[in-house]
Amino acid sequence: MKKILVFAVLLALLLPTMALAAAEFTLGGFVKLDAFWDSTQESKNMLTPILRNNDPTFHHGRMKFTAQGSRFNLTIKGPNLWGAKTSGFIEMDFDSEQELGGGSANADSASQNYKPRLRHAMFRFNWPTTELLFGQYWSFFSEFYSENVQDGPMMGHGMPTARLPQIRVTQTFLDGFTIAGLVGQANNIAGALGPGYTAPSNSGEDGEMPQVQAKLMYQKDLWGKAAYYGAPMPFTARVVAGWQRNSLRNSTNAFAQQAFATNTFGQNNFGVANGFLANHQYLNPWMILANTFLPIIPTHSANLAGTASLSAQAYIGQGLGAFGEGMGNDVCAIFKNQVLVGPGNQSLFYDQELYRKFGGYVQGQYYFTNHWFANVTAGFSRIYGVDRGINIAAISAGNPTGYVWAGGDQPSSWTEVDFTLWYRPIQAFKFGLQYAWQRTSWLQVTSTGAVGANTSNVGNASRVEFVGFFYF
Repeated sequence: MKKILVFAVLLALLLPTMALAAAEFTLGGFVKLDAFWDSTQESKNMLTPILRNNDPTFHHGRMKFTAQGSRFNLTIKGPNLWGAKTSGFIEMDFDSEQELGGGSANADSASQNYKPRLRHAMFRFNWPTTELLFGQYWSFFSEFYSENVQDGPMMGHGMPTARLPQIRVTQTFLDGFTIAGLVGQANNIAGALGPGYTAPSNSGEDGEMPQVQAKLMYQKDLWGKAAYYGAPMPFTARVVAGWQRNSLRNSTNAFAQQAFATNTFGQNNFGVANGFLANHQYLNPWMILANTFLPIIPTHSANLAGTASLSAQAYIGQGLGAFGEGMGNDVCAIFKNQVLVGPGNQSLFYDQELYRKFGGYVQGQYYFTNHWFANVTAGFSRIYGVDRGINIAAISAGNPTGYVWAGGDQPSSWTEVDFTLWYRPIQAFKFGLQYAWQRTSWLQVTSTGAVGANTSNVGNASRVEFVGFFYF
């Protein structure tokens, strides 16, 4: 009996070791120092639209230092299964709800108490021309970044950033073509005056169907390559499309009703007894994105000195926050009529529509040597199909029966231009210095806030930013 117990204990101890022996683990990532001065209160990733120039609360210079963008990851090489090579990938950073300038209580603490965040957690099977992936990973919209110093570059100007739990199939064919499709977690749409909530519910909780995406890519060395994030890359062209459906139940939103009555319309006959009567709706965020990478001065070897490239990306869609685009709210309310429900009280019936937007970016890059290179990047986003003349209009006899309420300040367009100089003395270290200029135009000419009425609908800002990377 003792021999059996000893054997059982030894077997229990050996089983985890045997399982680990079937996999290889590689630790990677980087340490990043980020230091910047900007002329207004802008988030670390430059994801905050620039507030009006005559708003004194935000328009003053400030200096920030952070190591928040540092990451570490674990790559797992697993055993072969069903004729496929298997692998896994887990990555974390410290960017969980801690945007500098984003209102977090810990963002400006003495110890910079940033929270860990799960970025990626996926595993995949790879056959010679087919890949099957399970887990949280980049969406198809988030695979073609410009090379700027800020985290999430151009996220508000044509570079959506989204990592969603998904099942993905990728197939290569015809010497350079790739087709791929995924089904994944549907995301919430920002700004929805949904079922009685004063803020959007948990991510995707108002989606009855998964988000679906499809990608078609062509990549081939036609006349040489140019650098993309320090590695030679040939001509590349991609088209990506995505769709999901969100359900908004009919409800009365008491919080929005009070804000509506006191802040937006300011009419005496509107008090806290008034209500929004929301109709039940299905809203359908969708997005189409296209991008290309062109080697302008190519190389036919690993030598990048003297090479140049041009990359561009453009998109159009509605409810783009569902796909990771970072420009304001996604929803506007369309008020149909007003109904008298009692002396001095009124209620409003309304539908909701998704803001429609388009945008993109262009980047030119040149390598002076294999260690020094520079790029210029310009991007923009713009809302279209919104009548600015009746936006945030007060109720009156002369007002149209159907008009738009934007749910607070909403940018109509947002532009960014970056000039970046990079130095990479060896593969493990990389330093960057960047000047950025941004301009935001707002739908409303006036609004109310803590500092009183603002009469400008334009905001401008500048930033000088330095970063240092140590890759391991």
